[in-house]
Amino acid sequence: MLESSPGIIAWSLVTSISLLGAGLSPVDTFWFNILVYAGSSQLAVMPLIAGDYPFWTVWLTALIVMSRFVIFSAVIQPHFKHYSFWQRMGIGGLNTDMSFAKFVEKFPSPDNSEGKQVELLYFMGMVLAHWFFWQVGALIAIFFGSYIPISWGLGFAGPLALIALIIPAIKHRTAVISALAAACTCVLTINLPYRLTIVCSVIAGVMAAVLVDKQSQKKNR
Repeated sequence: MLESSPGIIAWSLVTSISLLGAGLSPVDTFWFNILVYAGSSQLAVMPLIAGDYPFWTVWLTALIVMSRFVIFSAVIQPHFKHYSFWQRMGIGGLNTDMSFAKFVEKFPSPDNSEGKQVELLYFMGMVLAHWFFWQVGALIAIFFGSYIPISWGLGFAGPLALIALIIPAIKHRTAVISALAAACTCVLTINLPYRLTIVCSVIAGVMAAVLVDKQSQKKNR
């Protein structure tokens, strides 16, 4: 995860600075990152919290933004289905966009010959490293955030790091069509409220991949 650490730290830094700017104290910002640990959700709900919106609006917004992890969890579920419910809850709770992308690239099939224990160790190593780098970014923001110029544009570092992981994984026709469908949907739905564009893009990408795979299976019969 070292190659992704600059993007993770920068994304955490921007998120924590936004929390501080919304009126949270340094202590509250620290615990927010420990207990919530969801950058995109934090950025989405903080303006609502600062604007004194109803709690149901805050919860609904967070649920919509984080609903992409339902799909992420469904993808990695076959790798960890033999663990207990609470163990799987812990695995899912620590999952992140970057860790998910790296894990699926390393273990595209649950029948990998390296064994299930290796999959778990690899996954836990990534998510714990990600969590550590995220907290480093939060601490930098708490202690030095006021000295970092906005003109540096650190907000782009996180998405750029994620793009750098995704592009090498687009290796075949299904992945290309899925990525194009998600990108086009994102452009068309970018102005939807509650960051619904994230959910729409994920669903479009998954549906496109399923349809392409079904067509390929029919041709091979």
